Amino acid sequence: MRTFGKILPALLLASACAHAPAPGAYRASPEPLPAEGSTSFDERDLGASRERAALDAERNAVRRAAELFLDETERVEKYAVLEIGLLKTPQLYVAKRKIVTEGREGASYRVGLRAWVYHDKIAAALRGMNLAGPGASALSAAFAQRAPQDKAFAKGFRDTFSRRSAILIKDYPFASDASLLAGPDSGLLAAASGAGADLLFAASASAAPSGAGLSTGFYPSRSEAYLKVYDVKTGKELLSLSSQANAIDSSEAASFSKALSAAGELLAQDAAGKAERLLKADAPIRLKIIGLGGLEAVERLKTQLQRVDASGVKLESYTDGAAVFTAVPRRPDSQEFASAVLRGDALGLELEAVGPQEVVFSLPR
Repeated sequence: MRTFGKILPALLLASACAHAPAPGAYRASPEPLPAEGSTSFDERDLGASRERAALDAERNAVRRAAELFLDETERVEKYAVLEIGLLKTPQLYVAKRKIVTEGREGASYRVGLRAWVYHDKIAAALRGMNLAGPGASALSAAFAQRAPQDKAFAKGFRDTFSRRSAILIKDYPFASDASLLAGPDSGLLAAASGAGADLLFAASASAAPSGAGLSTGFYPSRSEAYLKVYDVKTGKELLSLSSQANAIDSSEAASFSKALSAAGELLAQDAAGKAERLLKADAPIRLKIIGLGGLEAVERLKTQLQRVDASGVKLESYTDGAAVFTAVPRRPDSQEFASAVLRGDALGLELEAVGPQEVVFSLPR
């Protein structure tokens, strides 16, 4: 192992790479990837056939670059999102192309080319779709509140939960569909699955007077709230919780609102604590690799890392030959993980440093 101080400038570079540039501030130079594309051959217009095949090849090059930033589960489950997102307009992420081979193959026309792709722009687009970056691995939850719906309860629950949990409550259109909210939880689960949510929060809340208010000028109230948490993929009910709260105010409406907000906050506190313990994810280990010679080398490295006993291997950033990956090893031991990476190495990696949650390698050029 070489002295860590000797590679400090490179490590600082790698650390900087872990943070995305601001929108529009793409600084990394485009890098080439080989790709092939094909289309149906139009005998009346060779140029159009050639262009369609080249565009298909560009799409495949952009897909290859995008998949570096996704783990295997994300790549499979979020493919449709890629199709309607950046793969719909691949030319926006290609600086230039060079056609290497082309020709007719039966009823098709095939093109092989090298496409110089803006990998940092691709990464930014994926982050915009929550498919890459720090928030991409967070579980997403759909919050569906059955009638009678109350904004105070929903706000109390969501605000409190977001402060106490890494699980992201997102807004999904189906969660406000009156027909779904009036039906069984199975309908909400099916809609949540189609929307790509990881969890479903099915909630209900109500408030009622808890004593006489007209004679005193104050209106006491009591609220009750209920929550069921489902794993969308399996349909399994994970949690069934409830809360109660009391409030008093000079108007009945304000008293109800206070009681419902308090019930939402209490329910969120309980849900956040129990969900975090139940769904606690293993902490990922960061791998910094310095000295890579382009996206093809990054691709080979990722393939090699996927053979190690770890899950969730994906690229977080890549700039000027410095790549940052994250992975969740079966055993949370960074030294053991570093040794496993070296045992399966065919690229010539050299171990530079090992920390509790970070391993640094270099690849001599």
